[in-house]
Amino acid sequence: MNTRTEMSGRYAATGTKTRGGVNLRTVRALLRKGQEERRSQFKAGQFDFLGFLLRLVLVGAIVALFVVFFGQFTEMYVAVKTAGRTDVFARSTELLTILYTAVIVGMVVGGVGQLGRELFTADDMKIFSAMPINARTLFVARLLSIYRGQLVIALVAVLTVNATFAWKVGVTLAFWIMTVGICFLLPLITIGIAALIVPVFQVIKRFLRERYVLMFLLVTVLLGVGFWLYSLILGGVKELLLGDSLKYFFNEKVMNTIGRVCSFLYPARWFASIMTGSEFVWSWVGLVLTAAVSILLALLIINTILTRALQARNQGVAQSMLKSTCLTDRGPKLSALLKKEFLLIFRTPSYMFSYFSVAFIMPLMVYFCMDVGASLVENLVGLDCNLELALFLTILFGALTNTFCATNISRDGEMFYTVKAMPLNFKTVFFSKIVLCLIVTAISQVASALVLGCSGTVGALDALFIACVGILFSFVNIAIATRYDFNHAKFSTEDDGEIKESSGTVSTIIVMGMVLSFLVGGAVFLLKIIAQLRQFQYGFLTYILASGFAAIAAGLAAFYLLFRLKRKYYEFSGGGI
Repeated sequence: MNTRTEMSGRYAATGTKTRGGVNLRTVRALLRKGQEERRSQFKAGQFDFLGFLLRLVLVGAIVALFVVFFGQFTEMYVAVKTAGRTDVFARSTELLTILYTAVIVGMVVGGVGQLGRELFTADDMKIFSAMPINARTLFVARLLSIYRGQLVIALVAVLTVNATFAWKVGVTLAFWIMTVGICFLLPLITIGIAALIVPVFQVIKRFLRERYVLMFLLVTVLLGVGFWLYSLILGGVKELLLGDSLKYFFNEKVMNTIGRVCSFLYPARWFASIMTGSEFVWSWVGLVLTAAVSILLALLIINTILTRALQARNQGVAQSMLKSTCLTDRGPKLSALLKKEFLLIFRTPSYMFSYFSVAFIMPLMVYFCMDVGASLVENLVGLDCNLELALFLTILFGALTNTFCATNISRDGEMFYTVKAMPLNFKTVFFSKIVLCLIVTAISQVASALVLGCSGTVGALDALFIACVGILFSFVNIAIATRYDFNHAKFSTEDDGEIKESSGTVSTIIVMGMVLSFLVGGAVFLLKIIAQLRQFQYGFLTYILASGFAAIAAGLAAFYLLFRLKRKYYEFSGGGI
C-alpha cells in the first residue's frame, strides 16, 4: 500500500481534536506523510547525492569566505569615527541591523517560493482537495514543515554572522543565549511575512501566466539587478583585499545616512538591539508581537483563498487566453521541432528563468567578475593574465548557464512518445534540441566576448577566440547533457509536464562544467603565471592548449551523443518517475 492510500485510511479515522479550527491529529499525520516521502527518496535511489554534496561544498565555501571578509570588514567598520570619536556600540548595532535585514529578505523570498509550491502547486494538493481537510489545518501542517527548513537556514545564517561578529568584537554569554532564541523566532517572522505576500504573488503569477514577453523582460531585469548588487559586494571585497581605501568611503555624511536608514529597518533593528543589549525588553516585545500578528493574519488570508484554490486546481487548468490557430501549411520538420522546443521553454516560467534569462545575463556576469578578478591578479601577482582569466570565466559561466539542457528530453514529458511515433528521423529530433541550445548559448557567448572586447579587457582577436572556445565547450555541455538525460529520463506526472525538482543530471553537468573550466581555464592561467615569473617563452601556448582541448572535447562529446543512439531511441520506453 502506498503512502497516499495509507493517508486516506488515516484521515478516515481521524478524530475531531481541534484548536482554533485546526485538527491537530491531522496535522501530525500530514507531517508524518512528508517525512515518509522524504525517506522514500533515499530508499528508491532517487537521492541526488552529487547535488547534495555540491550544495554542501558551495555553502561551506560561502560561509568560509563570509567569515574571512566579514571579519576584516567588522574590524574596519567599528573603528570608523563619527564626530571625532569611535562608537563601537552604535557601529555594531548598524552592522548587525544591515546583515539581519539581508537574512530576513532572503528567507522571506525563499518562504514565498516554498509556500507557493506547497500550497498551490504541490503534486498531492489534488488529493487533499478531495479529503475532509479544512484549509487552515492543511496550511498549519505545511507551515510547520516549512518552518523546519527555514530553521536550518536561520541557524546557518545567524550563527555564521554572530560567530564572526563575536570573534572580532568580543561578547558575553548572554549574546550566545540570545542567538539561540533569535534562531527559533526568526523563521516565525519570515514565514508569517511570506504568507502575507503569497496571495499577492499568486495574483501576479496569474496575471503574467500567458504574458510571456512581459514575464521574460521582468525576470531578466530583476536577475540583472541582483547580479549588479552582487558585483558591488565583489567590489567591496576587492577593496578589502587591496588596501585601506574602503574605509575612506565611510565619512561623516555616509555614516549619518547609514544610521538614519538602520533606525527604520524593522524587525532587523530589534534583533540587532537584542544582540547589543539596547532596548532589550521593547525589542523582544516588538518581535513577539510581529510574529504573532503576521501568523494570525496569514492564517486568516490563507484560510479564505486556499479552499477556492484547491477546488479550482482539482477541476483542471483554466482555459488559455491565447487564440487557437489551425495548421494550414506543412513546414520543414526541423523548424517545427525548433518552434516546439522554443515555445515549451518560453511558456514555462521556471524553464524560461533557468535558461533564457540566465543566458542573457551571462555577459554581465562575465564582465563584473572579470573587472574584479583582473584587478586582483594585477595587484597581487603583478602580471597581465586577462586572456586566461577571461577564458576561465567564460567556460565556467557558460557551463552554469547551460544546465537547462540537462532536461532536454525529460521536459518533453509524455509528448516525447508522440514525437517518437511521428515519421521523424531520430537525428532530426535530437538535432532540434541541440541546435536551439546552441543558438541561445552562441548569442550569450558572442555577447560576452563583445563586452570584453569593447571594454578593452581583451583585444578584438582575443575576444573572437574566447567566443569560439566558449561555443565549443558549450556544445560539449549540451551534447553530454542531452544524451545523459536521454539515458536517465524522468517525465513529470503533472498535467503540464513541468519538472519541478532538479535531477542528478543537472548536478552532473554543473560538476563537469566546473571541472572543464578549471582544467582548461585554470591550467592556462597557472601556466601563464609560472611562465612569466620564470621568464619562459610562453608564446601562443594559451591558444594552442585551449583550442586543442576544446576540439578534442567536442569530438568526444559528439561521439558520446551519437553512440548507438538510433537503437536506443527506437527501443526507448522509459521516462517514468
